[in-house]
Amino acid sequence: MGVSVGLLGLVVFFNRSQLAEVFSRPIDASRYALAFVLLICALLLTFTRWFTLARALNLPVTWLDAVKLGFIGNLWNLVIPGAVGGDAIKAVYVCRGHAREQKTHAIASIILDRILGLLGLFLLAATTGLNAWSKTGTDVHRLILIAWVAVISGAIGLTIVFTPALYRPLNRLVAGKKKLAKVLAELEAMASDYRDRIWVVFGALLLSMSIHALFVISFYLAGSAIFPSIPGLAEHFVIVPLVLFTTAVPLPFGALGVSEGASSKLFELVGHPNGAIAMMAFRVVLYAGGAVSALVYLANMREVKSLQKSEETAISQIPATE
Repeated sequence: MGVSVGLLGLVVFFNRSQLAEVFSRPIDASRYALAFVLLICALLLTFTRWFTLARALNLPVTWLDAVKLGFIGNLWNLVIPGAVGGDAIKAVYVCRGHAREQKTHAIASIILDRILGLLGLFLLAATTGLNAWSKTGTDVHRLILIAWVAVISGAIGLTIVFTPALYRPLNRLVAGKKKLAKVLAELEAMASDYRDRIWVVFGALLLSMSIHALFVISFYLAGSAIFPSIPGLAEHFVIVPLVLFTTAVPLPFGALGVSEGASSKLFELVGHPNGAIAMMAFRVVLYAGGAVSALVYLANMREVKSLQKSEETAISQIPATE
């Protein structure tokens, strides 16, 4: 918390004159409201993506379950991580009272959901970057190439994961290395679960791109609500996915301070000196979504506490040698 607040303090200090200017102007509330609506739509589609992956494996989860668990997980992503994260809550909810195979399926759906979410983020930046190539400079071209490298690396990784013949040499390579062997076993189980449902995987990847597109537009609207002039939507589609990637840094409140600093540097590449403040504006929208998540959490607190207890009990029963 100290690191996050300290980093934010530095960002505020170095942008204090720009902040004063922002507060001296009227804010376009209608754009802010639309940014919030798009954020909620993006979150609902995110929860739907995991629901689709889970139902493809016949896991006993309804769409309303996925939405409820998704909002609770979103709350954990925005505040200090608790003893049990949002993904663990999903896994315990699905796995309670079921066989080992179903537990493996639940973990597989959550792992793949994370992978496709990240790959969709870079794929959006890469494809929209090509479209904006002629309108951007050399520095932005480097970002686009980095996004393409990430996409190609991710595609190669998924190809390896979904190719059974490659697991035999990999298993020999990690033989005797218990932790690596366990990770490889989980990946192999995930690949086995989805190999016959590959169309679901591609559909979830396309859905991921749509989700991140809504986040980008929401970011754009939040910025345009407080600034009279900002870079165009094309530039936002290249830069904002990279800014959002920094929110995965394991610091509280969605990497508070880190993302503002990254946004400042990245938007300078397209001549926008107020990238840090634009991220602050979008963070207000994120925290408004977090408030909705908090209401869902409070409405289901008893059940969540029960799931937390189940997970803590399961962890306490793991032998120390593991």
